[in-house]
Amino acid sequence: MHNIVILGGNWAGVSTAHYLLRHVLPLLRNEKSQYMVTLVSPSTQTFFNVGAPRALVSEKVANAKPFASILDAFSEYKSSEFTFIQGEAVGVDGPAKTVSLKSVVTSDRQLIRYDSLVIATGSTSASPLWTLHGDHKVTLAAFQDIKTSLPSAKTILIAGGGPSGVETAGEIAYLYRNKDITLLSGGMRLLPRFQNDKPGKKAEQQLASLNVRILHNVRITSSNTAHGDEVSVVLSDGTARTVDMFIDATGGAPNTSFLPTAWLDGSKRVATDMGTLRSTKAPAGVYAIGDAASYSKGTVPDATWAVPALGYSIWSDLHRAATKDGSLKEDTVGMATLKEKKYKQFEKDMGIVPVGPEGGVGVLFGWSVPSFLVWLLKARTFTLDKAAGLANGSDFLKP
Repeated sequence: MHNIVILGGNWAGVSTAHYLLRHVLPLLRNEKSQYMVTLVSPSTQTFFNVGAPRALVSEKVANAKPFASILDAFSEYKSSEFTFIQGEAVGVDGPAKTVSLKSVVTSDRQLIRYDSLVIATGSTSASPLWTLHGDHKVTLAAFQDIKTSLPSAKTILIAGGGPSGVETAGEIAYLYRNKDITLLSGGMRLLPRFQNDKPGKKAEQQLASLNVRILHNVRITSSNTAHGDEVSVVLSDGTARTVDMFIDATGGAPNTSFLPTAWLDGSKRVATDMGTLRSTKAPAGVYAIGDAASYSKGTVPDATWAVPALGYSIWSDLHRAATKDGSLKEDTVGMATLKEKKYKQFEKDMGIVPVGPEGGVGVLFGWSVPSFLVWLLKARTFTLDKAAGLANGSDFLKP
């Protein structure tokens, strides 16, 4: 049994598992080896974090809306070809080809063996509002804390000038026009990942129209609960303030601390060939995709659009290993071939950022889009209707 272990059960990991089961394993069934996909994740649920700003603010959206069951989404597959393990990877032994897992429920340890390894562990944000921090119940509780405290909070401080910070500030300011809301960009402008500064300037204007105060070049140095529900924060300019609510929407760090350091690059991500998704510093048979990989810009497209290229790399590596001459041609046994795919990252700006439910700013393929199109594409519902599709791999029904 050739065990393909996928570490990480959200955008990149779940999508890869579906793609392999639907489009790669069927092409390998005529070969001598049998294949198993083992998906490992600390959470039994996927988290559609794209919709988090709406879910954590709006009482009309259930806290559970962004989540979907992994077990239910993979129930179509046979137990002989797929298994799910709820656990956290805490170590990898490259020469032995083993992964050490810690149970999220009991903290017990177990060792599993892999023949092929896909690292799709993503990144962890400072707050569980934006990425899973182990079991999904941690994020559910964080959502409820915000919803419980928000109506009575008079002063709100949000740290982070990226999409999460801008969108959350817009959602709160739209619903509660009488609150004192301050957004710390942490840099010179909002939405710094866009090469063009116009979307950030437009977002700042739209937030200002909702009475959101924006401070540039100021970051949070520390924060702690002062008394009651108030939070005391110290800023990088040396000042301090006490607010009723503090929301940390700053970026995160890649989940790679359990891996051999020799596999990582200077940013502590897995050194990865962008075109093939093969790891360039790990042994053969190791791949990386999504936020944990060196090529990624931390976007959803980099985690999902690269899946077909990864699927091809895994298929071609396994197919070569199963054929006597190492070729990729269809042989007399009838092994089917998969069309070659390589991932090419889109260099131009891509992103839709609502500022409240009526519109916002955005760029598609390098072109600015008007506010009404932002409303049409995302601001109306924050695309939360697609949360179940993340879990069931609806984007990968066809190769």
